Amino acid sequence: MDNATQGTDIRQHWLKINADQFLPVDQQGIPNAPLKAVQKTSFDFRQAKRIAQDFLQQEQHLTQGYDHAFLLNRTQASQSQPCAVLTSANQQLSLEVSTSHPALQVYTGNFLAGTPNRIGGCYQHYQGIALEPECLPDTPNHPEWYCYGGITKAHQRYQQWINYKFQCVRKK
Repeated sequence: MDNATQGTDIRQHWLKINADQFLPVDQQGIPNAPLKAVQKTSFDFRQAKRIAQDFLQQEQHLTQGYDHAFLLNRTQASQSQPCAVLTSANQQLSLEVSTSHPALQVYTGNFLAGTPNRIGGCYQHYQGIALEPECLPDTPNHPEWYCYGGITKAHQRYQQWINYKFQCVRKK
């Protein structure tokens, strides 16, 4: 949310995710283990922290950063509450994400280097972030995840919602 064209990157931003579990993946980003607790790992964003705080620790080495699904803590009442909050490094801009989806994929721009930007240059690694509400990836190959959604039969209605809310904090 800070200006990536000026050389900043996402690692100085603050991130909070309402999730007690994440999905480990292999080098190709394919789930390769059961859901794992975030507690005492670099994937623990239950309290807001700088993305850089635990960056490239543990399973992140395989994907050169965060590129993982977090299973959201969900109750009917909590769906209207943000599942994630991203705050700029200077804490003047925030993005709240709310959704009915069961999971949130977090990608920290691990392979952005060389991607053209809007001013004729190229982005570097980590100069962007994606917060993608979703069902758990690879669900068709994991019957144990069917309870989280993602499998829709023919003629069955599928409906989810996502809300992105930006807020600006003015300097005093």
